[in-house]
Amino acid sequence: MRKATVVIAVTLLVLCLASCASLATVGGKTKASHSGNRGWLEMSHDKANGTTTLDLADDVVKLDGIVSPGDVLEVDLTLAVGKGSFKIELLGWDEQVTLTLEARDGETLAGHGQIVVDDSGDVPYRVTAIEAENVDYYMEYTIQ
Repeated sequence: MRKATVVIAVTLLVLCLASCASLATVGGKTKASHSGNRGWLEMSHDKANGTTTLDLADDVVKLDGIVSPGDVLEVDLTLAVGKGSFKIELLGWDEQVTLTLEARDGETLAGHGQIVVDDSGDVPYRVTAIEAENVDYYMEYTIQ
């Protein structure tokens, strides 16, 4: 009996950790544009929960072939949340956070930070949502 309880507990823990490593979203839209060394990304989610690291280069911005490892993007970020909590972290060298914005229940926040293109050519930023609804964020960037 005890062995079965341990197996069930470990299975539940693994499932919990796996579910925490992804972002589940419902509804929403994405718009983006890029020209020269500047661009923008606008994202919205009707509902979101979880956490994940996203790649600006793979989003609709399509920066693959435009940026190189070590390039720095200067980013102006605006985040608004209707309900719940939504956090965006811009990532620099070795995934060090250069800006954190965490909006809750009706807040709109703005800030400036940098994203450094990693060795794989990814342009990483991390998002964490806790029962978030009506999420909108806008990133305007310049490649240095």
